Amino acid sequence: MAAGAVAKKYLKERYGVLVRGYLSALGPIRPNSFSWDPVEQNPFFWPDAAMVPGLEAYMDGLRKEGDSIGAEVTVVATGVPPGWGEPIFDRLDADIAHALMSINAVKGVEIGAGFESVRQKGTEHRDEMTPDGFLSNNAGGILGGISTGQDIVARLALKPTSSIRLPGRTIDLEGQPAEIVTHGRHDPCVGILATPLAEAMLAMVLIDHALRHRAQNADVRCETPVIP
Repeated sequence: MAAGAVAKKYLKERYGVLVRGYLSALGPIRPNSFSWDPVEQNPFFWPDAAMVPGLEAYMDGLRKEGDSIGAEVTVVATGVPPGWGEPIFDRLDADIAHALMSINAVKGVEIGAGFESVRQKGTEHRDEMTPDGFLSNNAGGILGGISTGQDIVARLALKPTSSIRLPGRTIDLEGQPAEIVTHGRHDPCVGILATPLAEAMLAMVLIDHALRHRAQNADVRCETPVIP
């Protein structure tokens, strides 16, 4: 977290890159509307302020049941210049996925359209360009392992913790059937706490690639205009 805070500050001041995140799903619940304004103003990092009381009630119900739930976190980096990354080794999207997947309880990472691209045709998925900019961002701001200049968008799927007080089947040291119950502190959703972690991880990957890009390219300037 400390390194991520430094990386976020450097990226913002040196390159104008803003790294932010929010909780985009709490179990089956998704935001009804979206605004960055309330994200830092509630403990869920939720982008729809009107839904926060309902989320509190939902979590309290899970706590009383002794059960847990999964969550999805979305992180976005705005202002990333085109050209960061590599086409094969140390691809920008691969490094981001590696870092985000290393967060405890993360079981899935997707960039841009992610798994939704399975259901898309090429004519739907491709991010067409015009002189005024891209018409979509299904690639999540990264093409061929290199940043495009669009927002980098990544999502993390976090599992429901299995350490709950409801009995579950297991085996003992002799391999015989047994029952396990977790006593003590019970966290109904670890995903709620993951937004700052995801921001820090994304920021550290981006600053690595920013420094690498500077080392490899020095003061080289490309005449091709940057497409917004």
